Amino acid sequence: MKTLFLLLALMVHNAPEKVVIYDKYEVSFTLGQVSNPYDPEVIDVYADFTAPDGRTFRVIGFYYEGYSLSEANRIEVATRLRDQDCWKVRFTPDLKGRWTYVIHAKDRKGEQRSQQLAFDCMPKDEASGFVRTANRMFLKREVVAGGQKGFRSFFPVGPNVAWYRTADYNKFKKPFGVYEYQYYIDALSGNANYLRVWACRYQYLSLYGPEHAIRDAEGRPTMYFDATLNQKDAAELDYIVSHTADHGLQLMLCFFNNADLRDDSEALESSKPYGSMPSGWQHNPYHTILGLERPVEFFSDPRARRVTRNLLRYFVARWGYATNLMCWELFNEVSDTFKGLPLQGDEKDALINWHNEMAALIRSVDAHQHLISTSTGNNTDIPDLNRRLFDSLDLVQDHNYQNLQKAMSRDQMSHKLFLMTNKMREAHPDKPCFMGEYGLTSRVSGISNTTKDPKGVDLHNCLWSSLFSGAVGPGSFWYWRELRDRDIFDLFKPVTVFSNSLPMLSGTFTAKLTGEVRGKELVFPNGLATYYLANADADTLMGWCQDTAFCYQALRRLTDQVGQNGHFVDDGVFDPEGYIYTLDPAKRPRPSSRDNRIVLPVNGQPRGTKYQVQWFDAETGLELVDEAQVVAVRKPWFGNARIVVEMPASIRDVEGRKVNNTFGDAVFVITCLEGR
Repeated sequence: MKTLFLLLALMVHNAPEKVVIYDKYEVSFTLGQVSNPYDPEVIDVYADFTAPDGRTFRVIGFYYEGYSLSEANRIEVATRLRDQDCWKVRFTPDLKGRWTYVIHAKDRKGEQRSQQLAFDCMPKDEASGFVRTANRMFLKREVVAGGQKGFRSFFPVGPNVAWYRTADYNKFKKPFGVYEYQYYIDALSGNANYLRVWACRYQYLSLYGPEHAIRDAEGRPTMYFDATLNQKDAAELDYIVSHTADHGLQLMLCFFNNADLRDDSEALESSKPYGSMPSGWQHNPYHTILGLERPVEFFSDPRARRVTRNLLRYFVARWGYATNLMCWELFNEVSDTFKGLPLQGDEKDALINWHNEMAALIRSVDAHQHLISTSTGNNTDIPDLNRRLFDSLDLVQDHNYQNLQKAMSRDQMSHKLFLMTNKMREAHPDKPCFMGEYGLTSRVSGISNTTKDPKGVDLHNCLWSSLFSGAVGPGSFWYWRELRDRDIFDLFKPVTVFSNSLPMLSGTFTAKLTGEVRGKELVFPNGLATYYLANADADTLMGWCQDTAFCYQALRRLTDQVGQNGHFVDDGVFDPEGYIYTLDPAKRPRPSSRDNRIVLPVNGQPRGTKYQVQWFDAETGLELVDEAQVVAVRKPWFGNARIVVEMPASIRDVEGRKVNNTFGDAVFVITCLEGR
């Protein structure tokens, strides 16, 4: 232990003396050989930091093995660098001035500590820090603006990029690794501000699964588990976290996946499109190494929970410094783990208790207190699961997929996504909510998504409708390879640009729409589908409106024949030369109505109260300054107070019967002016 103290003392000569506010501060040092560097009962390494204002932070250290990553012939090459093996502590200061800290190392023989060390945190005029909850509905992000600390609203806008895969995987049997992520990160840079990544896919990125590059004498993948976590994949995650930060993207990082606990046949079937590496319970080290018999024991067995706690502890130690880590996600679609398996009451309790325990563990070691979530799937056989699952978590998350073929407005994915997200919001009124995955199923009427919607009209519509659904941001699209195949990454940009212009919103908003159900159809007045948020005082409204002739299912039709109530009711067929496939202005559909009026209720506001109406281009997210309006509250003898706004003629030229933008839509922000 004396040697440990001396080595820690020498470390100060290599530590950086200065770091900029909200940048990573990292120190490296060496210790003697340890039987299990991932178990705090064997070796517990941490640093106590003291801020210039007296606050204290305990930051756990982690064992690090050196790797360099390079590319050769579309294959990621990971080179082991044993001379870089060490221990590290990573921390992010949030205040300028002199910070001090002491490093501790404890084992069963006792504790040693370094002398007091220090670094200076330098100010910066503009910087971004950690994402926090702003209120029961929305998020905010710590910022430095003009040299002053504060908060700014944050709406996550972006897709899932859950795992990597290259088109050459089946040829080379080795993945493209971080360079596949690099492609998506670069493509999303400047367009989106968020993506979701899994760290639980055995054949791709996993700290505890079989490693594709190392096999035993019989050719089976080596299992990483407990004392031998996969440091090569940890190096990959270092790269991903760093590269996303450099390109302004926030991350949701998922730890576990339901397929790894499900029956092997189903898990392997779901993995076929992405390679043939083992997945499922039969290949899970919790089963093959630890000896658990049933998947539910993953949540209840004390040995399993110990291993899981140590794994999550390592995630926090190595990547908890990251200001671009929006959220830890404990489990992907945990309810789908038990499809077809009846759970007893105590087994359901074990699942809930596991989430409570792991969330508490993360909070106890995460110096920067990142948000924590999990996600549910489509299994409805576990009563009360969704309600209880999120009691101890920060962010409610659901996933939703639809297989839609009809052309009626109520069957639009954009409409369904709005309703499903709002339903989640209503079920959890006191916590922020997020649709972490959504999409049309892979094939509709035998035509792939890439073929049926090459320009991403449906994605555009879903992003805007779900932005105003009461969630923390628009739904996160699942099919990331379709973004590449169709080259439609820029569809995220207008939503990102617009949401960046919004102030922090209060938690009093409610999601609304202007349509009403008549028989089997959803009818929007004047043929303008409007989805919006209104706060409790009805002094702020914001939303998105679109001509129903431009809804996705109508645009994909062979003809533009109009059914009852001005809606496209025929199932229709795909037209490979139609507007949705070509965006040819000559093929634009006719507007759905003869005027641009949108009527919005503003209950509680007296007659004559004036509102400022700002319009934004839904294709750029920028304000249409020349289209600003001022409207006054109307209050008929019978009925509620309302305002009537006019969708800009520059967007929808009714008189000329033409729609002058690609999607026939616009975005508005309406605020009450003082006086009348």
